[in-house]
Amino acid sequence: MNNHIYHKELTIPTDNRTYLERPRINRIFADAVRKTLVIVSAGAGYGKTSAVYSFLRNYEAITKWFQLSENDNLGARFWEKFANTIMWHDKNIAEHLFKMGFPETADEFTNYLSIIEDGIALAGKVVMVFDDFHLIHEKSVLRFIERSIKSPFSNITTILISRTDPDINTVKLLSQGLVASVNEDDLRLTEAEIAQYFHLLGIPLPPQSVSNIHDDTAGWVFAINLISLSLKKSPAHEQNARIAMKLNIFKMIESEVFLVISDRLRRFLIQLSLIDHLSAELISIIAGGDETLVGEMEKINSFVRHDIYLHAYLIHHLFLDYLRQKQNILTEEEKRDVYLKAARWCNENDYKMDAISYYDKAGEYEEIIGIVYNLPIQFPHDQAKFILDIYDKAPLHILEGFALYHRQRSVLLMSLDLYKEALAYIKGRIEKFSALPGSDFNNRVLCGAYTALAATEYLMSPVTDRYDFDVPLEKAYQYYKLSPNYETGSVTHLTLSALISKVGTTRRGAMEEYIDALTRTIPNMANILSGCMSGLDDLANGELRFYKGDLKHSTKFLRQAIRDAEEHNQYEVRNRALFYLLRIAVAQGDFEGFQSAFKDLEAQLDMKEYHSRFITFDIVSAWYYALLNQPHLISHWISRGDFGKGSIGSFKTDFGDFVKAKFYYFDRRYHELLSFTESKPAFSEVLFGRIDLKLIAAACQYKLKNRDASMAALREAYDLASSNDLTMPFIEFGKDMRTLTRVATQDKNCGIPVQWLELINRKSATYAKRQLSIISEYKKANNMGDDVLLSQREKEILQDLCDGLSRSEIAANHGLSIATVKMVLNTLYSKLGANSLADAIKTAITRNLIK
Repeated sequence: MNNHIYHKELTIPTDNRTYLERPRINRIFADAVRKTLVIVSAGAGYGKTSAVYSFLRNYEAITKWFQLSENDNLGARFWEKFANTIMWHDKNIAEHLFKMGFPETADEFTNYLSIIEDGIALAGKVVMVFDDFHLIHEKSVLRFIERSIKSPFSNITTILISRTDPDINTVKLLSQGLVASVNEDDLRLTEAEIAQYFHLLGIPLPPQSVSNIHDDTAGWVFAINLISLSLKKSPAHEQNARIAMKLNIFKMIESEVFLVISDRLRRFLIQLSLIDHLSAELISIIAGGDETLVGEMEKINSFVRHDIYLHAYLIHHLFLDYLRQKQNILTEEEKRDVYLKAARWCNENDYKMDAISYYDKAGEYEEIIGIVYNLPIQFPHDQAKFILDIYDKAPLHILEGFALYHRQRSVLLMSLDLYKEALAYIKGRIEKFSALPGSDFNNRVLCGAYTALAATEYLMSPVTDRYDFDVPLEKAYQYYKLSPNYETGSVTHLTLSALISKVGTTRRGAMEEYIDALTRTIPNMANILSGCMSGLDDLANGELRFYKGDLKHSTKFLRQAIRDAEEHNQYEVRNRALFYLLRIAVAQGDFEGFQSAFKDLEAQLDMKEYHSRFITFDIVSAWYYALLNQPHLISHWISRGDFGKGSIGSFKTDFGDFVKAKFYYFDRRYHELLSFTESKPAFSEVLFGRIDLKLIAAACQYKLKNRDASMAALREAYDLASSNDLTMPFIEFGKDMRTLTRVATQDKNCGIPVQWLELINRKSATYAKRQLSIISEYKKANNMGDDVLLSQREKEILQDLCDGLSRSEIAANHGLSIATVKMVLNTLYSKLGANSLADAIKTAITRNLIK
């Protein structure tokens, strides 16, 4: 169902429903929406949705209404709905949300907050309604909504409408008095409200009849609605209506609604019970464009409501349950027709997971394979499982008749980190189809199987220390040439992780073997997948030369990689090459080159075909601003978030963690950073990554005054780097590496050659000076000078620190979290050029920033 963002400042449309004005319940909601969370919990038919809807119609706020269903337990499907809702308000924000995907990790959620932050800040009061919340049981979706409720935006109130108590943690909010509850007792109609309701309907009832109805229904709104249908026909038979309601509500639906409406409307309503999406557009399609049929349905307004804000129809759950019992009336062809129409509409409107589900019910597996074929090749875990479950239940003989299915299955298995299973499946395909007579179909299957085998071996090479993944690619290309109908897919560019190298060993020569394998691989891969991987070998060469400190040759390879990448639309290759050029410019003190590389990175934001451009730019710009001592310009999901868990396939998490580690070090979060280095993140499988992590550990331990642990970690980093002459990771630590190498030189038990330590000491000192030069040029170019501009909050917190208040006292004093106080302090340190609290206070007093 389409969702909606309702703007109070727009003209309020009207509908033809009769709303019972309930001052009592409206007062309850008026008090409730002052809280952070409102839980509206009651059984079916208590008028939960109507009560909330009626109140919000006249409430001054922006309302976002999410009508949930069982299908929203799939993160990808939920996110499609969520982003489509945002689109009603701000298409630019919606595009960002579509591209980032469902935020499963804390980091990704923080990124989501940073995307919507400006819009929320300017919105005034915002009410987010999640209707039928009881249908959600998927932990990741529950966690997202829970995090949303606890977001730092004080102008947002969340309303959960549910038949059961929501399965989320509200203990902290409850302890702070920020949760309001509206329950069945609140929602029941009182005798006075029942009398008022029947009066609005033009059905006068004596007080005793009102009392009887109240006693028999206990104020249950749905039952009262049903009684009103009977009393409209026979006002004098109030007792019979009550008895009929008690005996069988479904019988009443049948006699008062189902048997009264036309046969074509009956069949139409049963058809609608087959689907979850009740968009007005889709319903019109299922009705065959017959507006009179839709108009006839709208007259059943006790059970079917057209939501003018959602532009969709809402059908009461119990009425849907009744209709579902009648689905056997429909022929299999009628059901299939509905599923196909729903699937096509969902596919066209970017509800891809629902489209797959409906095509599955219609038995149209070729359409499913077509949708999967055009999805980004890196599947989120829950999406891969959802698709694989459908494939597992489908008739195997049908699926295996599609050449693309065999490749898709192996990719889905890899997306679930089931590499052994993927490898076994791929080899099984190769063995089976190699034994069959040659044909176009078999050649396409074998081309896909060998391509998948090459990808699997490539991803596993950090563990296997084997670099012959070009061999299956050669085989794939041979079958490709025999397959003129081979489909390459719409996504042909790579998604890269933090490091280009896939070498995990310290063995001398392994790096060169890996790059040679890449060089042999790329021509075949580029032919099969329209230029895919172009420039990757030069990028890998540039990376290796960078880590060796050979910046001249590194630059040469990186520029060639950019040329190849631009020619074949390999956006990630170009991005990483520019990222290394940015780092080289710092090492050379080249401010012009530094700014040029960053502008080229920023220009990628305009490349709409580059699907991960926003997140990737957040990552590289975080490195840029951390180096410039401008932490307040770093995206919040990096500066405020935790490390992700990552896997070989989680490239965005991997790259984000790689850069985030630099920010954590800048932010003095040494304990958290040490825990991260011990957690074996994905990039630690690669030699370059292990060296970086050991150096982080060495620097953190020294900052924490653990000198022995620091020297031990430094020695481990040296041992990992020495056989391949890798020096740049040490040099990039600048002044802190200068300190570490000086201490190591004086440590007789260190075990690192003094000559090497002295070399790194000189080069890191030079790097530190050039970094300061870059920072100075940046401030000059941006007219920052030495003037320090502090916000009012920064001044107040700085004054509190000067007055001797602790961070917890400051947090309580200003109604902030301790984490927020810490973030403000780090910004202050940066602005004041201070390394400690004492330095910050001294500088602030000297410049008359505080008293």
